[in-house]
Amino acid sequence: MWYFYNEFENEKLESLINQINSVFVNIFSSVVFKYPSWMNEIKLKSDFEEFKGKFELSQQVEKDKLADAFRKNIQVENICNMTIDPISYEGLLSGSSEDFVQCIRALKTIQDYLYDNLLKLKGLVEEVGTLKNYYEKFYDESIEYVCPFCGIEPMLTSKDQFREAFDHYLPRSKYPFVSLLRKNLFPICHTCNSTYKGDKNPRDYGKVFYPFTRDDNDCEPVFTIRTGVIENLEINSQRFQGEIETWNEVFGIKDRIRNFAEVNLSGWMSNVSEAVGIYNIDLETAKNAEIERCKSNKMQDHKFIKKATLEAL
Repeated sequence: MWYFYNEFENEKLESLINQINSVFVNIFSSVVFKYPSWMNEIKLKSDFEEFKGKFELSQQVEKDKLADAFRKNIQVENICNMTIDPISYEGLLSGSSEDFVQCIRALKTIQDYLYDNLLKLKGLVEEVGTLKNYYEKFYDESIEYVCPFCGIEPMLTSKDQFREAFDHYLPRSKYPFVSLLRKNLFPICHTCNSTYKGDKNPRDYGKVFYPFTRDDNDCEPVFTIRTGVIENLEINSQRFQGEIETWNEVFGIKDRIRNFAEVNLSGWMSNVSEAVGIYNIDLETAKNAEIERCKSNKMQDHKFIKKATLEAL
């Protein structure tokens, strides 16, 4: 990633998610409980009842395994830094009983409903907002002009009629309990989401970026250019070498950045040459002035790529 998302508060959505997770905890704990009042008139309650019934019929070892999957899979940061291994549907179903197979089928129904339908219900939309409302808040709080995963594609703004799709970093098709989980749900550009990542599981490739990392992001592109031709691109970092390898595998980032620089190199050099004539300065001075200008708001107008390209000349 070229920059990390900022964490921001969304109390109503977080409260909703916490109430849903509390239902799971109560079912796993085999305690008597009441569903949140807003669930009483919607399909989700009957889906939970179906899941609860199948869970109670499952073997104790299967129950324990599913409860463990819940505890682990919601810890997205620890999964990203590989201190916790997530538990997949496939892992849960290995050698399972028929009752447990039906339990997992009911769980998948719940997980699909949570993301596909829940935030479209009129009452909840009025109280919590839609995913479009969440995107608008996300954009204003966290997006720096372009997609953080490629640094190339502009993101639809909070003022646009439509929004970018939210990516499930840990794919909801592979892992339970992650379909409506804020730390696993964030917008990325269409090219990254649909063309490159798709349903890939980043953890299959090794250590991955935690998108809400609070430390500074020191990833920088470094080009090798000879006689005006880009021969190589590396991404340097003191802290994130393992994450960079996975990032490149999933998003093809090195080829994309290199191709973007190749297409724009002549135009960037023309800008420098124009400055030579306008300000009556030598080429090196003009180039260094442009490099200095690129240091502020580095994601705007792809200045971080332009800077790295000019530095290599």
